[in-house]
Amino acid sequence: MGVVTEPVPGSDSNGKPAFVMLNSGILHRVGSCRLHVRLARGLSAAGFTSLRFDYSGIGDSDQRHDALSFEEGSVIETREAMDYLAKTKGVKRFVLMGLCSGADMAHETAVVDGRVAGLMLLDAWAYRTVGHYVHHYAPRILMGRVWLNSIKIRLQMLLGTYKDRRIPPVGSDGVEIEIAKYVRVFPSRKRIERDLRGFVDRGIALYCIWTGGLPEYNHLGQYAAAFRGVTFGGLLREEYLRDSDHIVSGLQNQE
Repeated sequence: MGVVTEPVPGSDSNGKPAFVMLNSGILHRVGSCRLHVRLARGLSAAGFTSLRFDYSGIGDSDQRHDALSFEEGSVIETREAMDYLAKTKGVKRFVLMGLCSGADMAHETAVVDGRVAGLMLLDAWAYRTVGHYVHHYAPRILMGRVWLNSIKIRLQMLLGTYKDRRIPPVGSDGVEIEIAKYVRVFPSRKRIERDLRGFVDRGIALYCIWTGGLPEYNHLGQYAAAFRGVTFGGLLREEYLRDSDHIVSGLQNQE
């Protein structure tokens, strides 16, 4: 199930690729905090067709009735969505957009489908670099409270009294819900570098945005630095929304 948003009448839509917006986790097709809805309307005004749809078992889409994993089924269904737009709208090129797991599936689909002309990825797989550690630790070196807190935690661990307050207490309201299963595991950097080389060879444009909600990324330019063996040229645009949470809930950051 999905929603096609067409270009507004009178806009220049000739030859433009269509956007396909992918689910993030179990969030349905409106996107995180209605991001997909806002994006579809903005794209429409700019002359682009877009489709936001639900993977099987999410939102209004029925469950699959086979043994495919989430990753396998999601790539197949993304390609089916592209097939639908190609058949009904005559579109030949596509931009895949997704946040978190949606970004992962956009990447995986681009690997196997030559119709992908662009990727718009939010909080995609990111890899720590020397620059990442410098940006993480340098501001903390002269902060006394950081050292005191570190010493306190280590003393508590030695005494066996340490409790990790980041772990929420386990509770139950008596209701059990089974949700789509996707465990986000970052592929090896070597594999992603190989994929990126292929994207560059095919001329796929990459618009990658990271938020302050993904700890693996902490400064602008980190992605390009992690893949120095890839000559992106003008195909990579990298942005960092430091003050945004992972679900991009702030309207200013969505804009």
